[in-house]
Amino acid sequence: MVQKRVDSHVHFLVSKSQAMSDWDAIGNILAIAKIAGLDALCVTEHIEAKAYESLMLGIFRDNNLNGTMHSDGVVEVDGVSLLPAAELELQNGTNVGVHTNFDTLISLTRESGAYTLESLHRALSQRERPFKLVAHHIFWPGKTCDDLQELGRYVNAIEVPAKDLANAEKYMALAKDLELATTGGSDAHTFIQVGACHTTFDMSATSSCISTSWIECKKTSHIYNEFSPRLVAMAKIHRKTLIA
Repeated sequence: MVQKRVDSHVHFLVSKSQAMSDWDAIGNILAIAKIAGLDALCVTEHIEAKAYESLMLGIFRDNNLNGTMHSDGVVEVDGVSLLPAAELELQNGTNVGVHTNFDTLISLTRESGAYTLESLHRALSQRERPFKLVAHHIFWPGKTCDDLQELGRYVNAIEVPAKDLANAEKYMALAKDLELATTGGSDAHTFIQVGACHTTFDMSATSSCISTSWIECKKTSHIYNEFSPRLVAMAKIHRKTLIA
């Protein structure tokens, strides 16, 4: 087995209202991911973001990053694999990461609140392609879920988010109660925060498909260090200068 490190919650747009992708800024994110020793990034852009579709088409169809396009839909840029994904806001305000193939993601309704957790799971199941659902920052104000049993029925993992590490024990306890794995996500919107919390999982040494291995792996875990809160704080300050 080979251990892989993936930041399973990364945004390539600074905000939902950003009209066009900044490919130079995305290049900076990839450069930091490589320095951080990450094997992959999941592009979990908000599906309702103005530039979501053009961003995903630019990466996974048009190859605007000049990477190596693999048959499993992964785009590899300088040793870092990019995996198609999305972040969806459900009707109850809970955010989930959807990890599946590019065509399935593009087929989903892009309006915020368009799905319940059950209807999202049903829509993905009907596509008959492998998928993984991850509950994002479930204890963050306004993003909580009242029905934890439903959460346990439909999601595959509980994220321990870089931006809420003060509550890391709560996320870990919830995952244990629901008998789910944890993942680590930076929730980065700029290069600074990439990898501040990320996921590790074991991939078969004979497998060449990191995307399928990631989606199907049930034993994932999160990792962060004492510098992670500082990176999150720095990124928050930097992002304000970009949005202003």
